[in-house]
Amino acid sequence: MAGKRLFLYVLSIFILAFGVNAQSISIKGRVEDSAKKAIPGATVVLRNQKTGLERIAATDAAGQFAFNALMPVEDSKTDLVFVLEPEAVREEVTVVSGSRQEELRESLTTKVEVITADDIKKTGYETVGEILREIPGVVTRRGSETAGAAGEQIQGIDSRQVLVLNDGQPIVGARGIKSGVINLDRQQIGRVESIEVVKGASSALYGSDAIGGVINIITKEPTKPFTATLTAAAGNFGVADLRSDFGFKRDKLGGVFSFGRHKNNGFDLNPNTYITEGAGYHRYDLYGKLKYQFTDKFSLLGFANSYWNESLGRVQGEPVEPPPLDNGLQTNNVKDNSQNYGLTADWSINDRTAVQIRGYYSRYDEVVRGTRQMNGAPIPEGNLFQRYGKLDATISHLWGERHFIQAGVEVATDRYSGINRLQNDRAKADTRVIWAQDKINIVKRLTFTIGGRFDHHSIFGSAGSPKFGLNYKVTDWASFRASWGRGFRAPDLGQLRYRFANPSSFYQVIGNPNLSPEHSGSWQIGGEFTTPNRKGRLGVNYFRNDIRNLINSVSLGFITPATDIPALLTANGIDPEVSQFVQRNWLLFVYKNTARAYTTGGEADASYVLPFGFTVSGAYTYLDARNAVNKFYLTGRNKHQGTAKLAYDNVRYGFSANLRGSFYSRWIVSQTVAGVNTYAPGFQLWDLYGSKSLPKGFDIFGSIDNLFDSQDPNTGTAGSIFRPDAGRTFRVGMRWSFDKGE
Repeated sequence: MAGKRLFLYVLSIFILAFGVNAQSISIKGRVEDSAKKAIPGATVVLRNQKTGLERIAATDAAGQFAFNALMPVEDSKTDLVFVLEPEAVREEVTVVSGSRQEELRESLTTKVEVITADDIKKTGYETVGEILREIPGVVTRRGSETAGAAGEQIQGIDSRQVLVLNDGQPIVGARGIKSGVINLDRQQIGRVESIEVVKGASSALYGSDAIGGVINIITKEPTKPFTATLTAAAGNFGVADLRSDFGFKRDKLGGVFSFGRHKNNGFDLNPNTYITEGAGYHRYDLYGKLKYQFTDKFSLLGFANSYWNESLGRVQGEPVEPPPLDNGLQTNNVKDNSQNYGLTADWSINDRTAVQIRGYYSRYDEVVRGTRQMNGAPIPEGNLFQRYGKLDATISHLWGERHFIQAGVEVATDRYSGINRLQNDRAKADTRVIWAQDKINIVKRLTFTIGGRFDHHSIFGSAGSPKFGLNYKVTDWASFRASWGRGFRAPDLGQLRYRFANPSSFYQVIGNPNLSPEHSGSWQIGGEFTTPNRKGRLGVNYFRNDIRNLINSVSLGFITPATDIPALLTANGIDPEVSQFVQRNWLLFVYKNTARAYTTGGEADASYVLPFGFTVSGAYTYLDARNAVNKFYLTGRNKHQGTAKLAYDNVRYGFSANLRGSFYSRWIVSQTVAGVNTYAPGFQLWDLYGSKSLPKGFDIFGSIDNLFDSQDPNTGTAGSIFRPDAGRTFRVGMRWSFDKGE
């Protein structure tokens, strides 16, 4: 019944879409600098002083903008012209991921962190995983490309409950088998315009996996006749990064392209052992986007994004014969690649109603080959494949001067196959979705957003995800927000259909097709404040995330020859049919809905523009993350986390530099049933970056990451290494940029 009501709500939006006031008017203008040169890509905000409704437009290559279908006001006889003067104040930030529409950051009803293209450039980093390490409340483990997948946490919620998107489409990487982790160190930054991190449950807009939030990588748009950037950098550990980025905009056709090659020789934190903590790798990245504007009302956009990665490392594997004939040591060659293709059609039915239809297909392949250390014999090949397809449609309608309504439908299919990874070596799940939301400007300074989503999953059934939020602008320099959302996560195909056997350790993991989805309730309460001169900014946020039916791996003990396996599985709520995949004389682990957990805490971030080109900024996050049943603190979470940054920019001499620090308290690595913890020590990391502009579009830059060579205390010993950090690294490079204006 809830699904039918939501369908009728969506249908009513289609009907309302054509009720545009015939007496509507338009406002047009141009944004230019003091030399009367057009400024493309500038954000223009039109605010209704009576209702508070905001409409946002970006200037085109000629610096022009237009707002059409406005309610009758006193009409201006001439176009508006805005002149922007350079000034050392903070920039206005627009966000799309928080509500699937473009909004100013201070107008949001939920907490969203934004990393701009300029922020990315001034780090010297080359991957998304590296960039995210400096966002408050977000944790990624350093050294990840060469030491395993770069997972992430948002407000203490793990990778499995965080959705990673590229322009609103999910990035695949067999996360259902790889503990829910998307390796963000496989995502290069050449194509990236900004990165937005939505905190708190976002399932009402984005569906499954968005319990803890969303990471949305926003790619560049073509705005000028031609732009080109060539970047070359090198550093220790054999680091070599080569990248070329191009963009053009001619008449109705525009495009953005990026190509990169990245290499690292890897590292070994304990030369006394055979195992390498950091596998060497090389990777090729390719991205292309084309957009054709057929008419003022209709456009088509297509994109392709790919990488091909190969890594080589030494590991402790599975011995096929007892020692000393075989010690299990092996060299692994891992090849993984991914290709993503998308096509988007945008149609403006009229000046208040727009329709968007998107098609998306993604594939991920991983092939592992190895050789034995003792005799050089080859190891049987292992592989893992994922195929994902999605089709969705969205309609948006501006109703009067108080309502902005959106609704959409989606269909998606997800398929896996692989050796020693899945029951019957393959698995499939289909999803059908309908969603809607309404942003209501109640009075001039108060905005209320309400929405919901209904998902039907082919394996576990259906789930509903409501949300609401409000934003109150006390003044032009202070706003408060509050939001609540219900999140859900469908059990991934690994948890449902997993089958993994480890002969070296005599354990096995079996998926449970009877799992229920995880559900969460998420509160976010905070505000944005600026100084009257807009040189300073303060953001504060309180959060609370409650998760029930949390899926955990549980041991059912050692399976003896006398064990009644079907009865054991039935007693634990697992389909006895999977008993065919259980081996005797091995330890058995299964997935169960067994625990409830919560994460709560507070965040604060601030920045201020100082005299003489200096800017100081910082952030702090306090996190309390516990099992709601026994109150044990959750593993892998830092209770305290902070960042600090001092930046200097001298426009006249083309010099830029910054010193950035990140601080992490100790965290629990492992925990016994009785709550006895093993801790990893806290640490801090400092990074230094500088660049200098040269004639004819050239820049030189350099960075030192981990300036004070912070490493795990057990580095170089036989002890366990909890933080596989390579230590101090440096990188120097040159960048050439060419920009052809109007």
